[in-house]
Amino acid sequence: LRKGSGTLCEALLMVEACTKSIVCPNKQIDPHAKFTAKGNLLESETYIGGKVECLETGVYRSDIEYKFEMKPEGFQSLIDNVDRDMTFAIEVEGGMDRRKITNYDEVRAEIIEKLELLRDRPNRMEKPYVYHIDVGAMYPNIIL
Repeated sequence: LRKGSGTLCEALLMVEACTKSIVCPNKQIDPHAKFTAKGNLLESETYIGGKVECLETGVYRSDIEYKFEMKPEGFQSLIDNVDRDMTFAIEVEGGMDRRKITNYDEVRAEIIEKLELLRDRPNRMEKPYVYHIDVGAMYPNIIL
C-alpha cells in the first residue's frame, strides 16, 4: 500500500458518505511550495510530539440505539454561516460561480432545515448512521 492509514480511512468514509447521501467537505489540497512568514521556502512541514485527545471512544452501530447529546449553539453557528460555507465550497473548492447554481436556494433551505431539526432537538436516542474514527489509538481504526 502506498497510502497511509489516515488516507485509506478517509477514502472509505467518503465512499460510505456518498452512498448514504451525506454531505461532506471536499479535501483541501495544499500548495506544492510553502513559504515562511519571512518568505523563505519551507522544505518540510512536520509536527512531532502532537497529542490527540479523544472525547469519546466506542462502537457505534446502526442497529443499536445510542444517546447523542449535541450542542445547539454549534448547529446555530453552522446555520448562521451557511451562505459563507456554501459559497466557499462552490467557488473556492468547486471553481464555479455561485450565481450560476440554479438550485442554490433550494439546497440552502434543505441544509438549514436539517440543521434546525438537529439544533431544536439536540438530545436524541437513535439508531445512527455514524462512521467513527477512533483516534484513541496510534493509527485511526474505523469502527463501522
